[in-house]
Amino acid sequence: MRAAVFHLGVLYHLAQQDRLEEVTQISTVSGGSLIIGAIFSHANATWPTSMQFLDEVYPALRDKLTAGDLFSLAALGWRGVIRENFQILFRRAEILARLLETRWGVKGSVKDLPEVPKWHINTTCYETGKNWRFSKTMMGDWKFGRHFTPDIPVAKAIAASAAVPYVIGALRLDLPEYGWWRTDPATKEPLEKVCLPNPRVRLWDGGVYENMGLEALYKPSIGLEGCDFLICSDASGPLNAPQPVSALGTFFGKLNSPRLFDIASDQIRALRSRMLVRSIARGEVKAVLLRMGTSMRQLGLDVKTIKGRLSDIQCASSLNYPTNLTRISEDNFDLISRHGAEVCEVILKRYNLPKAN
Repeated sequence: MRAAVFHLGVLYHLAQQDRLEEVTQISTVSGGSLIIGAIFSHANATWPTSMQFLDEVYPALRDKLTAGDLFSLAALGWRGVIRENFQILFRRAEILARLLETRWGVKGSVKDLPEVPKWHINTTCYETGKNWRFSKTMMGDWKFGRHFTPDIPVAKAIAASAAVPYVIGALRLDLPEYGWWRTDPATKEPLEKVCLPNPRVRLWDGGVYENMGLEALYKPSIGLEGCDFLICSDASGPLNAPQPVSALGTFFGKLNSPRLFDIASDQIRALRSRMLVRSIARGEVKAVLLRMGTSMRQLGLDVKTIKGRLSDIQCASSLNYPTNLTRISEDNFDLISRHGAEVCEVILKRYNLPKAN
């Protein structure tokens, strides 16, 4: 919820500037996948205009995220717990997909997503260890193979993207037996048909492979793909002191993952961030990196400009909001969303994002 609400704040600022209409590509992991799925579902499977987002979508999502849990025993209810039976112990990602359909109204197939903006839903394939992506025209990874008619429920793709290892656990996805191609790793162009010995994969959180969703849109040797300016919104939590991992905690919406996984994820994110920032500094790409927890003081605003904006303490409080899938209070929603909007506003002003032609 922390990441979802921060990203929602970033989009809120873009909508205030009438810029949602300029979005051509979206690449998401985890909380980003959750909130983009919610946006599409509340805009009748289309990308909203800036006015529609401000007047309809944003208020509706604020009501939804502050009204009840997405994943917890309370969300399932005791009848749901009994109905799910042993699946609640071993198939939690599948349960999350069903809750996205029933509680958030995420319907439809990946192949029926809009042409524009093109949405890349990032997951990690357990079998290949590669970045498995879903989009309107493709699913798979270069090692496993790619399929060009991804008739997979959007809710399952999102659930896989948010399936924190050992906590939510992998989503087991049955695949079509035919229609798979070995593709060129660089161009993604099909080379030859392949036969699947076992048409099933296990998909983990996209953040296992790369927690910023950059690979679909940006490569150091190539630059940006499908866009001319990149806004990377990083709402990852800090690497805090070790916490005990309890499977039981998942049923109450807590998402504590094993320490070694957290360390590896934090290191991957740091390396990716430095790579992007270096490319920006060298003028190789036009992009900005929005980091959750960044205060106005860190951004170099003077005392007069800082007045009326969130304080250092409030920005740190947003960053340290727990990682969970439970209801967020209205006060915390407004705080984290405002934080996303303010960081986006100040950084885009500094880099003078040009208007589209």
